[in-house]
Amino acid sequence: MKAPIPANETARIETLHKSGILDSLPEQAYDDITLLASHICETPMSVMSIIDEERQWFKSKVGLDDTETPRELSFCAHAILEPESLLIVPDARLDPRFVDNPMVVDGPQVRFYAGAPLVTAEGHALGSLCVIDQTPRQLTEVQLNALQALARQVMAQFTLHQQAQALKSLNEQLESLSVRDELTGVNNRRAFNIALRRELARAERYNSPLSLVLLDVDSFKSYNDSFGHQAGDEVLRQVGKILPGHINDMAVAARYGGEEFALILPDTSAKAALAIAEKVRSVLELSVWPRRAITASFGVATTTDALCSEEELIAAADAALYSSKSAGRNRVTHCLIMGYK
Repeated sequence: MKAPIPANETARIETLHKSGILDSLPEQAYDDITLLASHICETPMSVMSIIDEERQWFKSKVGLDDTETPRELSFCAHAILEPESLLIVPDARLDPRFVDNPMVVDGPQVRFYAGAPLVTAEGHALGSLCVIDQTPRQLTEVQLNALQALARQVMAQFTLHQQAQALKSLNEQLESLSVRDELTGVNNRRAFNIALRRELARAERYNSPLSLVLLDVDSFKSYNDSFGHQAGDEVLRQVGKILPGHINDMAVAARYGGEEFALILPDTSAKAALAIAEKVRSVLELSVWPRRAITASFGVATTTDALCSEEELIAAADAALYSSKSAGRNRVTHCLIMGYK
């Protein structure tokens, strides 16, 4: 007999999917509980069963080969109908709900079943911790109490799992905040420093070129003075949106400070870096800006045998940037033309 659908099924399923436990990998903590249930209740089989829309899935099991079965065959689908009670089936052959169940007639030939619902703090039964025997029997009061206690331990593990997932998500958000510039959305100076150090080491290891582009929004102070700092912030935001769209996935766009940005370009020769910088310069110049045209000046440096440290590469790109600004702004200069070797 197929079990009825619980009255709170929609909320129950939503809670189940949010828990992250469904279809998760085996875990020793759950396997230990299942083994204890089988040992304490003296049954050859024990299962931690989770009931979703169409199936019962086994988070942990002892004495069974299957990893899941259709929900309509599940004893545990009946157990979750009364979350506050154990479901005890002394002899499934005598119970009209299970007498023709393939798990009784064929398969493991279930005779005895006892299931303790796995209930969340909100009262949603996600499944059950059950013990199974091929011989009709009863459990002692001590065994019944122990099975319920173990089911509570399963839920304690579920809670720890959810808290761990929430903590992981929070840490990822905090990590993102720690390396992202709040105003522009690109990497911040801290992330720039880390990335440049990493990419310089990789360039040295694989003997590959690394280029650095520094760019500065032209006449930004006068823009702020004329239109206000909020308008200036909007310009920086738009620059932050434009830069990532013109570099590959290996490259890094960062706000270097104030109105100055940086592009770290791994595996990029001087010629290729100049082309990328020129493309970005052109896009900025031709973009639609809310109050007046915006341009930027660029300085480019590429690693050589004599130009291979963070300080040297930044100094070279900065010198090239200064040259661009001195020459009239809105242009790209590579440090090689300034005598850097």
